[in-house]
Amino acid sequence: MKRKLSKKKLEKMIASDFTDLSTEEIKALIQKEVDKGPDELDTNYIDLCFELLSIKNNDTNKRKIKFTKPAKVLLATAVLMVVFISTITVSAQFNLNIPQKIAQLINGNAEIDYNLENADTTADGYALLDTDLAKQLVDYGITPVTLPEELTKENCEIIKLEDVSVDETWKIISIDFYYNNQEGWLRVEQMSEELETAGVSTVMDIKSGQMINVNGMDIIMFEQDNRCSIIYKDNLTTYDISLDCNLKTAIKIAESIK
Repeated sequence: MKRKLSKKKLEKMIASDFTDLSTEEIKALIQKEVDKGPDELDTNYIDLCFELLSIKNNDTNKRKIKFTKPAKVLLATAVLMVVFISTITVSAQFNLNIPQKIAQLINGNAEIDYNLENADTTADGYALLDTDLAKQLVDYGITPVTLPEELTKENCEIIKLEDVSVDETWKIISIDFYYNNQEGWLRVEQMSEELETAGVSTVMDIKSGQMINVNGMDIIMFEQDNRCSIIYKDNLTTYDISLDCNLKTAIKIAESIK
């Protein structure tokens, strides 16, 4: 990208709540700053790019990810996660049936330790490895794979599967799908053991939350306005499902994880 934008120009875009930059152009600005190296990197400039991407993606209705500042040597990896940042604005009434050590209510939102250190995160088994979806994930380097069986049936149509990995140490696969004609999104993220990432992920404006244990793993579910999130982790792999549905449907999907 040839455009060179100053902090002042970025701040004006943020103040107007509008940018004509594409997502790829904003990511290029981030990458250009990251390429300067830890000693010259301007974290404030990257923060402004964060805000621009949030504005750009504010209609995706997915999970907001908020990282604490890691060491600069890890920042080159962490900053690219911002492509998944978005917000939603609905009123919240809480019915949170999740241990406080795993999820906390803060200002109407649920904050979860990004690493799910206090949850059960080891699957008892892998029963769906022969499914097309599991095989595709393995082809992209995600292994082993545990999935909701509901997402492998005929009533679930995979629309797009895209590799948006940062590098070999941080694999990210984004999947768009329709389940019973309802729009959904699945993000599968696998980090290597040597990569340390601190912070929290935040589910905005929740109406209720529930946790169940399936296949040896704690499955966390949040209900928002006509949408639910299902979050769980198996060893180094985190699964984040977002679907236009009610909590009853989310529980049905979660209970089918194998």
